[in-house]
Amino acid sequence: MPRFAPDRLRILAGDAAFARGEAYHAAGAVSLLSAAGEEVVAIVRGGEDYRVRLRGGGSRIAGDCTCPAFDRDGWCKHLVAAALAANAAGEAVPDRRGAIRAHLLGLGAGVLADMLLDLAERDPALWRRLDLVASAAHAPAAEHAARLRETLRDTLRPRHHGDYAEAGGWAEEVLDTLAQIPALIAGGAAGEAKDLLETVLDELPAALEQRDDSDGGGMEILDRAAALHLEACRALRPDPLVLAAELFERAWDDDFGTFDRADATYVDLLGEAGLAEYRRLAEAAYDRLPPVGRSGADPKAADRRRLTEILDCFATREGDLDRRIALRRAALADAHAYLALARFCLEQGRPILARQVAEDGAWLFEDASATALVEFLAERLVAEGRREEAIAALWRGFERAPAFILFRALQGLAAPEAADRSLALLRARRAAMGKAYRWRLGALVQLELEILMATARLAEAWEVTRACEIDDGLLLRLAHASEGPLPGEAARAYRAVIERQIGLTDRRGYEEACRLLGRLAALEPAAEHAAYVAALRARYRAKRSLVPMLDRHLAERTGQ
Repeated sequence: MPRFAPDRLRILAGDAAFARGEAYHAAGAVSLLSAAGEEVVAIVRGGEDYRVRLRGGGSRIAGDCTCPAFDRDGWCKHLVAAALAANAAGEAVPDRRGAIRAHLLGLGAGVLADMLLDLAERDPALWRRLDLVASAAHAPAAEHAARLRETLRDTLRPRHHGDYAEAGGWAEEVLDTLAQIPALIAGGAAGEAKDLLETVLDELPAALEQRDDSDGGGMEILDRAAALHLEACRALRPDPLVLAAELFERAWDDDFGTFDRADATYVDLLGEAGLAEYRRLAEAAYDRLPPVGRSGADPKAADRRRLTEILDCFATREGDLDRRIALRRAALADAHAYLALARFCLEQGRPILARQVAEDGAWLFEDASATALVEFLAERLVAEGRREEAIAALWRGFERAPAFILFRALQGLAAPEAADRSLALLRARRAAMGKAYRWRLGALVQLELEILMATARLAEAWEVTRACEIDDGLLLRLAHASEGPLPGEAARAYRAVIERQIGLTDRRGYEEACRLLGRLAALEPAAEHAAYVAALRARYRAKRSLVPMLDRHLAERTGQ
């Protein structure tokens, strides 16, 4: 019986990775190092050499690999190749790892040290690691801090663009180096530690531009460095005014947001004097910002956002609601900003001001971006007992930029007129537009169908589908809604989409086709459905993945 069940390996790895693992094993790319108990250790040679470790047995299999595919997908061809090699070897796996360990234990410390140094001289990362361990144990704090700085600068300045496979090891080396800084702080060298951490915070952004940081290792470094910076400052107790200037500069110049709330994070170190200086610096920078242009363009939007957040925190502490509103009003660049301010005013107990802000912004923008703002305005008008004005605002908004949420609001206030008037407007625009503006025409057709489905006017909706092109997602929604009242229309739609899904020639498309066959089966006689599936099977018999799926579908329907 094999050590690792091949069927389970195939499930874990998937067909493609399993096949590649078989090829690696057949090519002799696996070197088994040990098989002690339930653990197998191996080296698999591919584009590089990867260390593989497998645990368990039978169908209970776990493992890890040093290749990037394992980090990305959780399983890989190298694990498959090692497992198959272990199966082939049976009980005859030599314990090469154990033999090496026994040999090393018999050597003297001096021989081992020379061997390790020889390896380190050819491996810069190992050399840096050993150098830091030695300096932490024996060097004065200042000298150890200098070694840490040298190591961090070396790792933060890669010599070439690093790909995803290298990024994880690079980030791990930086984090290992940072792990030595708490001891530096505890040893009375908080100033050196703070300087080191500021080196990391200053140089990391440029280093990340040369790395694929898809796994977030760079952000983990930033978070750890920021936490240690706070720890170092607590030990050092720097001058509050100097610290305020340093922190404000970092918050102002930090694209990653690491120091966005530094005034709150460092509040116990800043004290009243430091907070006042931090605020003074923020107010001065804010006053230098140019006003938002009439077009809504704001070239300093990122700076304005940072400074607004800082000053809003101070206004919140003081309970100055007018200042908080003024900060938001100064940043009104688009409909979303108007809506955010209107909602903020409502949340803060200023409902009349909320409605006024919505009125100010609702008609400034000619596109659909103000749709939600118009809806909010209508809600506030209704809340004030001004129902007719709310209806008028909704119609004005719908005529400018038709949207389903505005129709829903109108339906609640102006039914039954809402549907007929909305549909008449959409159809008139569709007729006037022709086919020149295809994407805009598609949006009008979709909204027309949404309204027809919402009002259960399904026969009209099907007439629209025959006159206009619509996407399969919307067609299936209409078919689902029509299964009871118009099963023939639903069945025709399901058949059309089934054919298109099969035409995708991938497993997902086949699975979706079979799911729709299940819905179709409920709409037609069993014999008719069986004949349709048989016709599909005959027409697409060359699709080897599809045919068994069609057979399973029929078996489930017939109970065979």
